Amino acid sequence: MTSSYLTDLGLPGIRSVPFGLHMCSFFRTQEELAASLVPYFAAGLRNNECCVWITAPPLSAAVARAKLAETGVDVEAAVKRGALIVRDHADWYAEAGSLLGNQVVELWLGEEARALAEGYNGLRITGNTSFVGPDDWELFMEYESLVEHAFRGRRILTLCTYTLEGRGASEILDVTRRHSCTIDRPDTGWQILTGWSDS
Repeated sequence: MTSSYLTDLGLPGIRSVPFGLHMCSFFRTQEELAASLVPYFAAGLRNNECCVWITAPPLSAAVARAKLAETGVDVEAAVKRGALIVRDHADWYAEAGSLLGNQVVELWLGEEARALAEGYNGLRITGNTSFVGPDDWELFMEYESLVEHAFRGRRILTLCTYTLEGRGASEILDVTRRHSCTIDRPDTGWQILTGWSDS
């Protein structure tokens, strides 16, 4: 695997990015969350990537599918052919919840292998982490560290989204330290604020 294989992130202001990136972004509202994830997945489907969207409040799986359909994506067809999976975190983690962090990473690597075997250019995933509470924070950060290491050089593009509600500076630093880069839209266009750069 090589991280030099480029793909379209889908967000105006950021050029093509290599697979293997494990990105993070922060949001306050459902609208901010959708503004990053809807174009992110629309681009993935255009690029013939297998897309897995694990949702959590404030954006449910049903609303996520509806917003993606508003961009012109035939969501039902994409789901039917296996190019798109949109599931609420409670459903997805009901299956993966008993697994340890490294076992969840192996689950994602298995999804990558399946996607490539089925002719997709790669795997594009996101998980909204708003469900992670204080008691689970340290364990989840360990999982994020495992993901950061394991996905390097893989044909996987990852965007983890974190709510700013209830998050302090130390938690934000926890997140940014465990991702390849942080993306944000402080003005009119998206920017890479920390980490990887294509320049």
